[in-house]
Amino acid sequence: MDGTVAVLGLGLMGGSLALALRRREPGVTIRACARRAATRAEAERRGLADAVFADPAEAVRGAGLTVICVPVERIPEVALEARAGFADGAVVTDVGSTKAWVEAETLRALAGTPAAFVGSHPVAGSERQGLEAARADLYEGAVAVVTGVNAAPSAEARVADLWRAVGCRVLRMPADRHDRILARTSHLPHLAAAALALASARGDGDARGLLCGPGFRDATRIADGGPELWREIVATNRDAILDALDDLGGALKALTAAVRDGRDDRLERLLGEARDARRRLLAEGTEDAAAGGEEGGA
Repeated sequence: MDGTVAVLGLGLMGGSLALALRRREPGVTIRACARRAATRAEAERRGLADAVFADPAEAVRGAGLTVICVPVERIPEVALEARAGFADGAVVTDVGSTKAWVEAETLRALAGTPAAFVGSHPVAGSERQGLEAARADLYEGAVAVVTGVNAAPSAEARVADLWRAVGCRVLRMPADRHDRILARTSHLPHLAAAALALASARGDGDARGLLCGPGFRDATRIADGGPELWREIVATNRDAILDALDDLGGALKALTAAVRDGRDDRLERLLGEARDARRRLLAEGTEDAAAGGEEGGA
């Protein structure tokens, strides 16, 4: 790809995008925006962008493609702040983990501007946050969901090309379907990890930290993510997450009953079903990757 890309927000996602474009697409001009002076200085020191601005409207001037890389509730706000800088033909996308709310609010923020909005979500990340956690390979091998299925094909294609350029496979689907799926594959695991960490911290406290083995560390790693970020994700995908939590509650009740009633045969069967479900879900992802298919429908 070529031209100018504006990256609004230089945390983990935006910083990694700038680094990936620098490594994989050296012909692209990058204009970045960061609120904090220290972040702007660090971005300039690391050569992440050709120019770094405090004002979103300045950052998007001359950019054919803008990527908003801020927490989900701030995406429409940043789009509104940038609207004066968009030129004819500009395309705007985002990296938010929820899509239906973001899409509706951002389209409202950009109404009356020449910019076209196409929602997207690269399914990549880390429990670490901030520019210091950014890395050039964050998106390599990840799936990027493009949800702007009602946008002009040319605008959608530019967003898809961006994510392919940094190493993603592209999947297209409507925003509401994305949110229902991510509620179970991303948002529910985070809340479950948080619940596990809270429950594990109760009870007899002597030497507990010494006895936190790999199982605890693996199962609770994502609970180390930023609470503010996850509060916003839940707030913008509440209904789908509640459905997923209801199913988690049902699974926990079944396990609790088997343990309480001494139904070891029932417990073993549930654990086997859980193992098989995990293997099946992960195998589906592996098979899709091997097939190389990138297009998706409703």
